[in-house]
Amino acid sequence: MDLSNAVFDRRAPAADNELFKSVRDVANWFSASGLADDRQAQAVAEIADGRFVEGVREMREASFQVFEPIAAGKPSAVEPLGVLFSRTASSLAAGSIELDGTRPELALGRWRDPDAVTALLAMLSIEAFFTLPRDRLHSCPRCGWLFLDTSRGGKRRWCSMRTCGNREKVSRHRDHTDV
Repeated sequence: MDLSNAVFDRRAPAADNELFKSVRDVANWFSASGLADDRQAQAVAEIADGRFVEGVREMREASFQVFEPIAAGKPSAVEPLGVLFSRTASSLAAGSIELDGTRPELALGRWRDPDAVTALLAMLSIEAFFTLPRDRLHSCPRCGWLFLDTSRGGKRRWCSMRTCGNREKVSRHRDHTDV
């Protein structure tokens, strides 16, 4: 879900809503999300292909288009799922991605390969599509970010209580006291 949420706000996007503005931004996101260690993230930061950031954005949007309907209780769109499968298949056929059991894995040198890195993102999205519990996938009513509700009762409403949850409660309190 982290990939799908790599924008500031899905519901009311500002003019500067993009989090992936540069290769360095993508590398920092890989590190912060725990998908890459420091050496791997540094390798991503060294990718010189000008289309790389756009490819990452394409995988992000395809991932969001797959998961957002599920969060809304609707069937997932097949076209964006096809984009993810296509990117994964071409990289697997080229030998860019190896498998450790069923998990995709990149050798350190492959972290500098823009096609391998975007295919890794596609493959992780496909894995999530088949393994995440659909009834626990939700969309934050405030920012539109997708999240997996891991609460015991399954009643979580916001992507994060620290941000959207608190903002929503403050907004309700103001509305209530202004009456």
